[in-house]
Amino acid sequence: MAEGAKDESQPEGEEEEEGEDAEEAGKEDTRSASDKALDALEAEKKKMTPLEQLETSLLWKVEGNDFFKKGELFKAADCYYHSIVFARDLTKNPQYYPELKHTQQERSKAQELCESVFTNLALVQLKYGSSLDADSVERPKVLQEGAKSASEALKLNAKNVKALFRRAAINAVLAKDCESNSEAQALCAESKADLVKVVEAEPQNKEARAELKAVQEHLKQLKREEREGEKREFSFASTLSGLGFKEKDLLGDGSIRKQQISAGDGGKWLNEDWMDWKGATKCVVHLAVRQASQSGPAAPVSFILGDPDMHEGVNVAVRSMTKGEVANFTFASRRLSGDSGLTKLLPKVEEDPCVWQIEFQKFVTWEDLDRDGERLRKIQEEGYGAAVAEDLSEVFVHWRVFGADSKLVHSTRYTVSMGSGQDMKQVENEDKVAPSYIMGETTWEPVAMICRSLRQGGVAELRLRSVPDLPKDPDGDDVSAKLSMMLNRGSTERLSHCTIRAELEKVVPALTGPGDPRWQGAGTLVEERFRGEQLLEQGYEAAALARLRRVVAWSEQLPDQASTLQDVAAAKASIGWSLASRAAPILDSGSVSSAVLKSARKDLAEAEELCEWLEQNASQNAGTKLLRAKILVANDDDFAGAHKQLLEAQKQAPEDKRVQEELRKVKVELRKEEEMQSRAKVAEIRDGLKRARTEGSEVMPLLRQLSSTSCSWETVMETRIGVELKSCQECGAEAKKLCDEILAKFKDQSKEQRPLWEG
Repeated sequence: MAEGAKDESQPEGEEEEEGEDAEEAGKEDTRSASDKALDALEAEKKKMTPLEQLETSLLWKVEGNDFFKKGELFKAADCYYHSIVFARDLTKNPQYYPELKHTQQERSKAQELCESVFTNLALVQLKYGSSLDADSVERPKVLQEGAKSASEALKLNAKNVKALFRRAAINAVLAKDCESNSEAQALCAESKADLVKVVEAEPQNKEARAELKAVQEHLKQLKREEREGEKREFSFASTLSGLGFKEKDLLGDGSIRKQQISAGDGGKWLNEDWMDWKGATKCVVHLAVRQASQSGPAAPVSFILGDPDMHEGVNVAVRSMTKGEVANFTFASRRLSGDSGLTKLLPKVEEDPCVWQIEFQKFVTWEDLDRDGERLRKIQEEGYGAAVAEDLSEVFVHWRVFGADSKLVHSTRYTVSMGSGQDMKQVENEDKVAPSYIMGETTWEPVAMICRSLRQGGVAELRLRSVPDLPKDPDGDDVSAKLSMMLNRGSTERLSHCTIRAELEKVVPALTGPGDPRWQGAGTLVEERFRGEQLLEQGYEAAALARLRRVVAWSEQLPDQASTLQDVAAAKASIGWSLASRAAPILDSGSVSSAVLKSARKDLAEAEELCEWLEQNASQNAGTKLLRAKILVANDDDFAGAHKQLLEAQKQAPEDKRVQEELRKVKVELRKEEEMQSRAKVAEIRDGLKRARTEGSEVMPLLRQLSSTSCSWETVMETRIGVELKSCQECGAEAKKLCDEILAKFKDQSKEQRPLWEG
C-alpha cells in the first residue's frame, strides 16, 4: 500500500516565497502525488529536533493503531508509513552521522519505535493481502511487502517473536499461491524456520504450533508432488543416444530448461542436509561452464551448493545433474541475476534467454566451522607427534591460495624468473625451504587457523568466502604477494571464495621459561620484552600482551629478581597502559553491554594493581607516570592530574612516543574544559547584562568582568555576546567605550582564529 498523498487541493502558490519570479512559479511540477507527500514530510522533518521527530513518529503510530482497531487498514498503513519516515534516520549510529544531532539514547528509542511499527505494518499487509482474490495481481506484491516489513523489524531485533510469526504466516500464504513447486518449497522452508524459532521462544504458543504443523504438511505434499513429477518425466529413451535426450523444464515455468548431451555416472549424490545453510556440512561442486554456441575451453568454477552468491539458475541446474554429466541449459535472464566474485567467473549474460553448457566434474564435502558458509575446513592428514601449533610456537609451513576457478593465486614456493620474451613470471620451486612463522604474530590468520588443527606433517585446506589481504613475507617485504595478485589475477583486488591449502612441515614449541633447555639467561628476558614492545607499537595488542606477561611470569622464577627489575617494570607499565587504553573508551561509552563493561572494569582494575606496584618499585620511571595518567583519565576524566603526571614523564623520557601522544590528547581535553568554563561564564555575564538593562541596574561591573575573561571565537558566536554588547552601548558613554573595546578585542581575536569573520 502506498503512503498517504498530499492534499492536492492546496494551492501551490501558498508554498512559494514572496518575490519568486513568475516564470519559475508557472513551471509544471511533474512529481507524483506520493513523491510530493514524501518531500513535504522530509521538509517538515528537517525543521524538527530529534526529540520532536520521535514524538511525531509515536503520535503517527498511536493513530495507526486506532485505525487498525477500527478495521481501516489503508489509513492504518498510511499512519505507520508516516511514523517510519520520522524515526528511521534516527536509527543510525550518531557516531557516524553527527549531522543528525541525535544521541545514543534517542537512537535506541528510534530503533524500538521502528521495530514496533514495522511489525504492525507487516500485520496490516498480511490481513489486506490475504483478503484479496487469489488471482489478483496486487495480492503477491502486498504480501511480499509484508514479508519485507517483518524482515526490517527483525534486522532491528532478530528475536522479535511477532515479526517472526507474521513473516512465517505471509510466506505460508505465498507458498499456497505459488505455481512453481520449487519456489513453494523454498517459501515453506523459510516459513518453517521462522515458526521453529517462535515455538522455541514460546513453547506454549498454540497458534504458532498449529501454523507450523500446517506448513510441514504443505511441505510434505509439495515433495510428494515433486517426486511424482520426476517419475512421470523418467524415460528409458534418455539412456539411448540414438533416440536423443528429452528436454526437461526444471521449474515448470520455462525459466530453466535442460537438454542433456552426455549422461553422468547416474549415481545419487545429493544429500538434502547439505542445503541447510546452518548445517555442519557443506558440499562444494566443481563445474566447467561455457556458452553453448561458442567453442573453446570452458570456465572452471567451484562453489558451495546453495550459495546465494551463485546464480540461482546454476544452483538449480547442478542439482539436476550427476557426476560426469554434460548438458545444455537454457536460462531466463532472471535466473542469472547474481553479482559476485563467483558469477564474474562465468560467461556474461548477453541474451535472454541464454544457453550455457555445463559439465559437472566433481563434488566434495567440507566441515562448516561456523555453520554459515563463511569458513569451510577439510583435513587431508592430521600429522604426527606431540608438538601442536599453539600461540608463540614457531611453525614451518608451505601454503597455497587457489581461486574459485581452481587457479593458483599465490604460493610460498614461488620464485620469480624471466621468460624467453623477458616477461616476468612466477614458478613453483618444490625444493624451496618452508618459511617460518610465529603463531599468533606473523602467521597469516587463515594459515594459522589451519595449523591449529594439525600436528607436524599434517595437511589441510580452508575455504573462505572473504579472504583477508595476502600477508607480507617473513622479511617484511610484500612484493611477492602483490606480484602474485598482478600476475595471476590481473589486479590487487580483494580475493573471495578461495581455498588455502597448508602443509605443516615442522613445529617448534614456544619457549616455556627459565626451566627450558633453550633458556639463555637474562638476555632471553630482555629479548622477550623487546619483542613485546615492538608488537605493541605495530598494533598487535593481544600478541604483545602475551609476550609481556611471559616476561613478568618468567622473572618470578629467577633467583635474582633484582637484576631484572627494570625490564619487569617496563613490561608491567606496558601491560597496564595497554589495558587502561582498552578500557577507557568503553567506560566513556554509554551504549555497551554489561559483559563488555564488566570486562573493561576488570582491565582497569588490573592496570591499577600494576600501577601501585610500579609506584612502590619504580616510581621515577616514565612508564609509571604514563600509566597513572592513563588511569586518571579512564577513571575520573582527571585531565589536570594526568597532565601533571605526563609532564614528569616527559622529563624522564622526552623521546617516548606514547608519552608525547598522550600529552597531546590531554592538552586537547584541557583546552576543551577551559573552553566550556569560559563559555559558561560568558553566558552568565550575558544573562546578567540583559537583567541589568531591563531593571536599569549598573552594567559596568559585568562589562569589566567580561573584559578580563578570555574566550574563543566559537564562544562569542554561540553565546551571541556581541549582540548584547551592542545593546549595552546605549547605557552611557563609559559603557559604550568599554563595549567598543571589548568588541574590538573580539574582532582581533577572530582574525587570528577565523580570518574571514568580520564581526
